[in-house]
Amino acid sequence: MKWNVTLKIIKFFALSLIMLQCVIASAQIEYRKLDGSGTALLDINNSGQAIKKYGVYDFITNTTEPIDAEALQLSGINNNGDLIGYMPWIVDGETYQQAGFKKNGVWTPIGYLPEATTEASVAMGQISENGNYVTGQMSSSCCDQQAFLYHVTTSELERIADAETHFSAGYSVNDSGIIGGWYDTEPTGGTLRVPAYMTTGSVTHSVPDELPQVQNINQVSAVTNGNLMVGNRDGVPFLYDLATDTFTSFEVPEGYDNATFTSVSDNGVAVGYCQAGFSRDAIVYHPSLGLQPILIAEILSANGIEITSFDGKLGTAIAISPNGNFVSGWENGNINSADGWAINFDDLLLSSCYIVCQQDIVLVSFNGPIAANYSLDFNCSENPDATIVLVSGPASGSLFPYGTTEVVHNLVAADGTLLSTCSFTVTVNDYYCIPTLENVEAITLVKVAGIDNTSAADSTEAYEDFTTISGTVNAGSNYEAIFEGNTGGDYIDVITIFADWNQDGVFSDDERTEIGTITNSTGSDGIQITGSLMVPLEALTGSTTLRVIKTYDLPAVSACDPGSDYGQVEDYTLNVQPVLGVDDFTNSSFKFYPNPVKDILNISNSAIIKTIIVYNMLGQEILSQSIGSSAAQIDLSALPSGNYLVKASSETTVQTFKIIKS
Repeated sequence: MKWNVTLKIIKFFALSLIMLQCVIASAQIEYRKLDGSGTALLDINNSGQAIKKYGVYDFITNTTEPIDAEALQLSGINNNGDLIGYMPWIVDGETYQQAGFKKNGVWTPIGYLPEATTEASVAMGQISENGNYVTGQMSSSCCDQQAFLYHVTTSELERIADAETHFSAGYSVNDSGIIGGWYDTEPTGGTLRVPAYMTTGSVTHSVPDELPQVQNINQVSAVTNGNLMVGNRDGVPFLYDLATDTFTSFEVPEGYDNATFTSVSDNGVAVGYCQAGFSRDAIVYHPSLGLQPILIAEILSANGIEITSFDGKLGTAIAISPNGNFVSGWENGNINSADGWAINFDDLLLSSCYIVCQQDIVLVSFNGPIAANYSLDFNCSENPDATIVLVSGPASGSLFPYGTTEVVHNLVAADGTLLSTCSFTVTVNDYYCIPTLENVEAITLVKVAGIDNTSAADSTEAYEDFTTISGTVNAGSNYEAIFEGNTGGDYIDVITIFADWNQDGVFSDDERTEIGTITNSTGSDGIQITGSLMVPLEALTGSTTLRVIKTYDLPAVSACDPGSDYGQVEDYTLNVQPVLGVDDFTNSSFKFYPNPVKDILNISNSAIIKTIIVYNMLGQEILSQSIGSSAAQIDLSALPSGNYLVKASSETTVQTFKIIKS
């Protein structure tokens, strides 16, 4: 079976700010490891009270209060000290477990839906800070798990599931009863968990509206009372602000395959973990720490604190207190046997003065050093006269040489006090990005615009450079594109092509074309996919690169990181010529007159003309007409005077020509 993983890279942000803060004598960051099975800390509140499976741990006193006799296990806590967990459910003398909560010192069972059998199950999510709502996942029998919302004040148990939801789960709930979790759109046998927030009445909203494209397991992990949500989507962590409808995805720390945010504080500090194989490490994000998540271990190290786990990693950060001071989790390993840990940042994690740093810049230049523009800003209400000072590296707009250049800036108060530091890199390459795929399944035929290249079906090269093979295209014209490839068995592979039409050294999203799929092909059995390559009217003339990518199951998400472990990447050269003019039609089967034209443009062809489309010189479609005969008259009398492009298409030919409307 094939599996796709996503790898993304982030930069390292300077931690001078944290180091500066740690000198404050009245406060100190404290990391504490708990030894032994059952010490994983599942949740934590503003007082440093954290949840073990069988007790409540107090960070301040370093003691554990054993679980109450009424409960079987614990799973969550809020700032009031209200608890959620599992209680006994006795049916015909047999003991099962059910959801329950402790409020005002009293444990209350939640129970199950009326139609529940003894095969019913429950997984607890969270209790709201005001103690009015509890959420999680519940089934009535063995296999109908859905999110639930329990209204504490009315004792109403509500199943959260709309007609399109096959499965769902609630992980977090705020004081307004808004649930963060996921719903599954796939019927039994398939999985596509969509990150979502849900409300009473089974009103479900995807986060964002579009379905995930790369990963099957996605979720909203937490939601604050300010309706700030965090989770993971397509293998990367995200932050969603419901108030402003702003969705922000982040990159995965270098050396890891994926990452997620698991919890977020009221002041916007998100924590979670990044993962490679079975190994995790805890991450944290806030704008004052940089543009991307960083390892919590980096902050501890900057403050002289050593992580004493067996592998030197924190593992999973599962919860942050609403005030952002306490973080809890467990080390790598099975949650039931792994050692737990907690950190008290003691108001030292964030600064009110910080630089909003520039993300790393990567440029491509084939003609020597190139100018790079970057922008910096800062937040510092108590020092509005602070200034950003360039410490090292060229200024914005300067020429940057080949290779990687580090740029460092300080935020300095009017009296010269250093407030914050940020660093980023500018890398200039004389080649396009070269993606990697672990399992090579070859592209065996590329045929487009004069390129006709056959390559080996058993190639072991993930990337092949065929830029010595070139084709010629005209701006504004369309070309048939034919591809073959080895799918490695009865699998579906997708062909995606990128062309650097603006010749800026970057394959951008608007330079991407999804061709289609190939299924169950050896690459030499003649199975083909045919699509078209449309050259934009604004494409720059000259030589540029065409990239062909074949990936398993889903189209390539980018030209640098295809998002698949299976397939191949090939580069070719395209010579872009100007838009076809009158002289280009000397040997064409299409004929047109008059030019300039006042009202009626006559177009004829030796074959049936399918369509005629008229564009202005900005590339905007002005008129489109289906023809169905070998001759046509196009009424242009309503168009203002000026230059236009006309694209005429037959079964076998597409031609674009320029006209003058008088």
